Amino acid sequence: MPKKKVPKKNIEPILVDVRKPNFDYERLRKFETVNLMKMPQQEKKGVAAIIKRIVLAVFVAGIIGLVSFIGITFANIKQMKSIVEQDGSQIMQNFNSSVGALKNMEPGTAAAYLQSNTKSLANINDLVTKGLGQSIIDTLGNFIPIVKESFGLVGQVSTLNMKLLDLTNTLDDLQKNGFTYFKSNGPALIADLGKLHSLVQDLNAQAESVKNTTSYLKNMSGFFGGLDQSVGNQYLKYSSELYGWDNVLVQLTNFLNSPTPKHIAILFENPAEIRPGGGFIGSYADVSVQNGQMQNMDVRDIYDPDGQLAVKIVPPEELQATTPNWGARDSNWFFDFPTSAKTTLNFLNASKMYSEKGITFDAAIAININVVNSLLTITGPVTAPGYPTVDSSNFLEEVQRETETGTNKQAGQPKKILQVLAPILMEKLNNLSTEQASALMDALKNNIAKKDIMFYSTDPVIASFLNSSDVDGSVYQLPEGFWGNYLAVVNANIAGGKSDAFIKESVSAKVDIDTSGNTFTNVTVVRAHTGNTQTDPWWRATNNDFIQIFTEPNSSLVDMTGNSARKKYSTLDYAHSDYAVNPDLAAIQANEVFLTNFDTWQRSEFGKNVFGAWLFTKAGTTSTLAMRYQTSYGSIKNLMPGQKYTFIFERQSGVQNSLDLTINAPFKYYWLESDSPVYTYHTDDPDKRITITLTLGYQSS
Repeated sequence: MPKKKVPKKNIEPILVDVRKPNFDYERLRKFETVNLMKMPQQEKKGVAAIIKRIVLAVFVAGIIGLVSFIGITFANIKQMKSIVEQDGSQIMQNFNSSVGALKNMEPGTAAAYLQSNTKSLANINDLVTKGLGQSIIDTLGNFIPIVKESFGLVGQVSTLNMKLLDLTNTLDDLQKNGFTYFKSNGPALIADLGKLHSLVQDLNAQAESVKNTTSYLKNMSGFFGGLDQSVGNQYLKYSSELYGWDNVLVQLTNFLNSPTPKHIAILFENPAEIRPGGGFIGSYADVSVQNGQMQNMDVRDIYDPDGQLAVKIVPPEELQATTPNWGARDSNWFFDFPTSAKTTLNFLNASKMYSEKGITFDAAIAININVVNSLLTITGPVTAPGYPTVDSSNFLEEVQRETETGTNKQAGQPKKILQVLAPILMEKLNNLSTEQASALMDALKNNIAKKDIMFYSTDPVIASFLNSSDVDGSVYQLPEGFWGNYLAVVNANIAGGKSDAFIKESVSAKVDIDTSGNTFTNVTVVRAHTGNTQTDPWWRATNNDFIQIFTEPNSSLVDMTGNSARKKYSTLDYAHSDYAVNPDLAAIQANEVFLTNFDTWQRSEFGKNVFGAWLFTKAGTTSTLAMRYQTSYGSIKNLMPGQKYTFIFERQSGVQNSLDLTINAPFKYYWLESDSPVYTYHTDDPDKRITITLTLGYQSS
């Protein structure tokens, strides 16, 4: 039977035998289970409950405070980052500019860039190390070490900048006062060199430290990435050069600060009688150095040591009809100046004038008339009793006249004028004003760029540094895989008086390149002799020029015209005499071949293929030498757009020749640099080396 439903209104959910007055039983309805064994008690607010609520409140407040602090922190970091990156961009630019200025021997300009950096870095340092900035770094640095490390980089960069600024200031002091130190204050010179040595070492270490940090941080921001690239591309790129500087500074300091005299030959080259290594060495100065400064300067005629030469050496073939014995006077025979200088010093050392005193020369510095004119332009005229006043406009003329016909010539001292004028000029140089010293430095830098000054040392460390600095006058060595052309026009005046003073030479080259990358080159050399307008006979002499055309090593001669045939030859049998052989000259002449059809010699010399011929030019006339040669590049399989072609022209020391160049691209190609199949170049006064790099583009239509 069906169950009967009972009404719920009289049923209480809480069942107790005795109800306690004033107790809220309704509140217990929300619980599913009631413990009937436990007597209900009224709730009490104890100390523990209060502490719990306080802790909860503090925790919530802390979270709110931390969130607020982080918000403020990151807002400030964003502002700091913006300032750092804005100033950092200029700092990096200044770093790069300072390196460029130093490579151009402009320490004063480099210092200006670095001083600007000093101010910017100080501002950034104040921003991140004072007040809120420091508290932010300290706080976040405890949780995120990279934050503290990133801002610590500012200090590293500041130290690097300070060291580099100190280096530039020391170099600037040497530029301004180095000559004075060398002449009369050796300790100051040695102190500056010692300071440079320490700074170079510090710079290497500091640059490496910055590089390590920026490599770690470079992905954090553009500033760190840019700084990493800047340090990497500039300072560490030149780390080997810095080590080279360090090594040469040690060697140079030891040389100059020697307790016993060291000897440097200052070779006065006269380009009026040109030779492959510069001008004819008519005179020289023996400069002795000890304890950091010059002790003595003895100016001599080159024939003085030659007159006491104890050895007999076979001269170059081109000189044999003029002189049977080779000596220091004709030693400037090699286009590669280190080879010429080594030959000159060997002759000086072999002379009884020095060998009997135990003197050997350790270095050589070649200077020509252009350098002397630069000095006289700064110092003004030089006057000595009994001699004409000389200045930059008449020095060569007056000295040459005194040498050829002066009273000292008759007394057997034709170069005495130089012995008299040299100390007067040195004294003037020792007392230059700041403006004059700056002008002189600019002039000498231009002389070095034009190859009017060249340096050589017997010390291999110093020699290597001079070569890497491109101041030793060495023949440029073509890199592996070279594609292009090399050209140098090298003259040697053999018994042609001083006629080169009135020779104007122009060189033109036209290069055609085929689709296989082979080149066909036409070279034209024009020499105009204007000495016919002069009274003195040494200017009007016929210019007897042995001219050499240096080309890339894999070239071959196609044609040569305009050259002269040499009539005079030596009859001396050197092979069966007691003459010694110069090994450098013998190595060159051993591979020599005479091309009968062209009256031309072909030989390999200093990594180049050289074509030599005679070219005679009478006063008032013009001679033209024209040659065509081709060069095969079998290593090039196919020319491609973007491929680089290079043309290199090297200037001979003492010769001012104009250069006209035309380079024609292969069929259907053009040069990106000229946006044309033809590239042209002209200069009336080339630097010691001109390098032109062109990029192939392809004409699709």
